[in-house]
Amino acid sequence: MSRIRFRQRQRLLTAGAGAVAALVVCAAAGIPYIYHIEKNYEVDRSGYEQQIANMDAERTSVFALTRNIQAGEEIGEDDLIQVQVIKATVPDNMLSSTDAIGRYAKVDLPQNTPVSESLLYDGEVTPNDLRNQEFRLIELPSRLQIGEFVDIRVKFPTGEDFIVLSKKRTENLSAGTLWIQMNEREILTMSSSIVDAYLNDASIYAVSYVEPGLQQAAKVTYPSNTAVLDLIENNPNIVEKAKTELERRMRSKLESGLDLLTPEDIQKYLNNKATLNPINPSNQDNPLFESSNESNTPSDFDNQTGNEGG
Repeated sequence: MSRIRFRQRQRLLTAGAGAVAALVVCAAAGIPYIYHIEKNYEVDRSGYEQQIANMDAERTSVFALTRNIQAGEEIGEDDLIQVQVIKATVPDNMLSSTDAIGRYAKVDLPQNTPVSESLLYDGEVTPNDLRNQEFRLIELPSRLQIGEFVDIRVKFPTGEDFIVLSKKRTENLSAGTLWIQMNEREILTMSSSIVDAYLNDASIYAVSYVEPGLQQAAKVTYPSNTAVLDLIENNPNIVEKAKTELERRMRSKLESGLDLLTPEDIQKYLNNKATLNPINPSNQDNPLFESSNESNTPSDFDNQTGNEGG
């Protein structure tokens, strides 16, 4: 019995010694390997840290936007701020403040966008005969905003449709009144189209551009009527008479449509408009928008929807 226990003890001791020897061998082989991995890690880490340090050290100044800029909007001095960025991330066509001021955005640019050559385009020199004009007789898109670009067109009962003014910026909008800038030639062309529309029961309307910074201005196709121009020259008051008549026709058309609306339809329209444009600077002067939370009768609505022509 004692021999059996002695043999078991010897086997256990032998197995333990073998296990210890195996651990020693593994440790002897593993420690250098672990040390090698740690050394490589430190080298890689040091390299990455050095690259980051170099990138941080190589910074440069660029000019970024301080606010959101709409397509076609001019860049002003207050719209730019100088910021420091990593040089490796900056393209070669960045602009200085002097190169960017006075130019126009090709597309909508969000705040903090660095300004580069590919994002802006040059505007035209202001001509001496440029004037601000306002019109109430033009049928406007219902969602037209200040700063958008439009073509002014005239459509005759025969189906003929001509471009009278091309790519005009909406300088202001209020209660159906549109403000645009026009030179002398455009003023005469527009006067001709107004009288033409008055004499031939035509309509004058506006269509907006989708990407004004990328789209070229449409070609003017309206041929000024010589007889109409002679009529304007002989009787300058005919232009104002035609404007008044076209405004009256637009008002009559609006009222005819409003007669078909119920108070529920009107309130639904006002609620939808408030939902679509909760914060809209161009609607600040719009009584329709301001009255979106009030109950409106057809007569109230009739007095509030002058800017919904078209």
